[in-house]
Amino acid sequence: MVSAIILFLLIGFSISSPAQTVPGRAEVRAVKGTAFWSTNNSAMPKPLKVGTMLRSGASVTTGTNSTVDLFLGPSAGVIRVAESTTLNLDSLTTTEMGADKKVEVQLDLPDGEMYFNVNKLSKSSRYEIKMPTGVAGIRGTKGSFCSRPGSLKPPVVLLEGTLVFVHAQANGQVVTHTLKAPPAVSFAADSGVTEASPAAVQVVVAQVESVTKAATPARFPTPTRNTQRVEPVLTNN
Repeated sequence: MVSAIILFLLIGFSISSPAQTVPGRAEVRAVKGTAFWSTNNSAMPKPLKVGTMLRSGASVTTGTNSTVDLFLGPSAGVIRVAESTTLNLDSLTTTEMGADKKVEVQLDLPDGEMYFNVNKLSKSSRYEIKMPTGVAGIRGTKGSFCSRPGSLKPPVVLLEGTLVFVHAQANGQVVTHTLKAPPAVSFAADSGVTEASPAAVQVVVAQVESVTKAATPARFPTPTRNTQRVEPVLTNN
């Protein structure tokens, strides 16, 4: 009987201990102008509203003069989807590994711009953004991506942190570029990795600060003790 109980406990422990992967989500924290979301199974796009929870497979589309701010969690941070942009949430998952938390974020930016503020990720985490010209891998970084044909904006601007961009060149070759900041740097196909222009930095800083303020959950104020002295009430007996 004792042996059976020990075996049962060991089996139960081995079942409960493996890491569990659960679907991640992107919560809509702010919407300006017009924005819609859809999935592969949805017949018609639906208007985006504050509080909407987006899962893997969702696609976000913004109109002119419109933005959407997404909160992906304490580790994955926040994203601002700029105007006239399509952003596909290919994969959002979280895996609890004891004291470690593995986050997987895979985004597809076929057309438009996005700004991001990603907190420090664990070594096992994966955060990738796919664009027509390549794939970027980031961790603990702030910056922007632009995927607009003919745009004068650099495809990648990095304010701080480390970013690896695998560039698919027009001639079919693939070249890996590593960006590190500060100081802020940018990447363009014709010039490679260079120091970012003051104008580009100013725009990205303003957008990142704005989305961080709008999309990051507010912290509750620390309660303060009431230090007011209460005088005893004296009565005549």
